[in-house]
Order: sequence, then C-alpha cells, then structure tokens
Amino acid sequence: MKEAPDCFLPLKVAPAKGDKIILSPAYLFPANIMARGLFAGVSLITKTIVVDASNGRTVLSDADIRLCEAPEFPCATRELPVKLSEHQALSAAEMMATPEEARGWRRGFNSVKVLFRTSEFKFVWHTYIIRGSLLIDAFTGDESEAADVIDILLR
Repeated sequence: MKEAPDCFLPLKVAPAKGDKIILSPAYLFPANIMARGLFAGVSLITKTIVVDASNGRTVLSDADIRLCEAPEFPCATRELPVKLSEHQALSAAEMMATPEEARGWRRGFNSVKVLFRTSEFKFVWHTYIIRGSLLIDAFTGDESEAADVIDILLR
C-alpha cells in the first residue's frame, strides 16, 4: 500500500459551506464470496468491503465502488492518522464478509470462502462531515448526533 491515499470514496452527501471535513484513511477490499450450504446450492456473490484505517469501522457494499479524484471542499479538512495495518484491516474485512450462519457451530451446515481480489486493493480517503450537531458519513449518508463530542476530541 501507498503511504497516503490518493483518491476518495464517492460522496453521497456533499459538504456545504460552514461544515467541518474529516478525512479518514480507509482500505478498499473487493471480494468474491463463495457460499455453500447443506440445504442450498453454491452461490458466488461479489462485495466490496471498506475498512476505516483510523477507527476500524467496516462497511459492506454490494455495489462496484467508483473512486473519485479529490473533490473541492468548501472548507479546511483534517486528516486522521492510520491506526490499522493492511493485515489487520484485511482480517476485519474477512470477518465482516463472512455471514453469521457460517460462523461457530453453524459452519458444519454452511461453508463460506472469501476470495479477495488482491490486485484491486486500494488505499483511499473516507470523508466525514460535521454539520452542526450531526456527524455525517459522506460515503453512506448515515448520520449521528455525536458530532459535538467528536469535535471536542479532535481539537
């Protein structure tokens, strides 16, 4: 992996004037998930797993993620440090991609193999927006009321 990300996850929510922007490094892992069950046939599913390298948050996406170049942000940005290595993030991605029915004692009835496409691994920026009292994940569009606490911690 590179030292610093050079592209961004696509933004579902665009930053507005007056927002605070937080950029978190993230690992993007495309994978094929082969599942086989005792009472079901074999299926092959394509997923993309995004693991935030700063906080470990993992997002599983069905879509093929089209990365974008650096967007023009209307305000200053703050970059978070990398706290997870690629190996740790890959382990988290594998755990997230394995469904609950293929873990523990149930794996005798269901088998899942996660096949990562290592040539397509990316190191990207994940954008978060602080808007008033909301913390918005610009990639997924999810909102949280914890922005005030996060703003205090990042000072």
